[in-house]
Amino acid sequence: MKIIPKHYQEVEELYKQLQSESARCITLISANGQEGTTSLTFSLAERLVAANHNVLVIDLNQCQPIKLADLGCDEQVEPWCFDDISCQTNVITLPNCSLLTVQGLNNSQDIRNSAIIEEAMLRLRQEYDYILMDMSPALRVNRANLPLHILAKCTDLTLVCVALGKNTEEDVSNTHATLQKAGLTECRFVIQQQYLPPLGPQLLTFFNEKLYKYPKLQRYLTNQVQKRAFLFRCP
Repeated sequence: MKIIPKHYQEVEELYKQLQSESARCITLISANGQEGTTSLTFSLAERLVAANHNVLVIDLNQCQPIKLADLGCDEQVEPWCFDDISCQTNVITLPNCSLLTVQGLNNSQDIRNSAIIEEAMLRLRQEYDYILMDMSPALRVNRANLPLHILAKCTDLTLVCVALGKNTEEDVSNTHATLQKAGLTECRFVIQQQYLPPLGPQLLTFFNEKLYKYPKLQRYLTNQVQKRAFLFRCP
């Protein structure tokens, strides 16, 4: 898992967005998974902690739960549920935030009871300045997932991760429709570039296909591109 440094402009813009919209409980979600939602969750958590905020990350991604080893944590996961104070007392303390992981969720039936979730989120809001919920992908059906409509009354803002080069226009449209149907109407889309191919090879292919009638120009431009190593690295 790659965490974007908290001082990067992209993270700073998201932080300002939360401030401007007074969003304290934020849902982070993607279409199919592997779009960088968990990385964004912890990057944003680090930025909030840097501003002296108390932050709780709730991992509710049944499809790909957070691996504590990736966070440099070897703490044992204690069982917890939304129906009692264990969701407050059995958090995992990380250097930059607190964490509840779905791996310790003791009573999965709680997540289908809106009254229990609302009451739990009310208690957690009193203890934490910000709550970031890392959700299962919107388009992957799993009966163990927390139903999105349950979150509608608890969530102030939904951040949807879209990966260029991975997600199609249909993915984005279907995800947006799914969230709207569930009542998560305050959505903002975050564009990720990790799947975009490097520019260098594409430029060389373009020169070969379009400039073959101008060999001197083709050689010159090819040499110029090949000298710039950054054009051959992924974003």
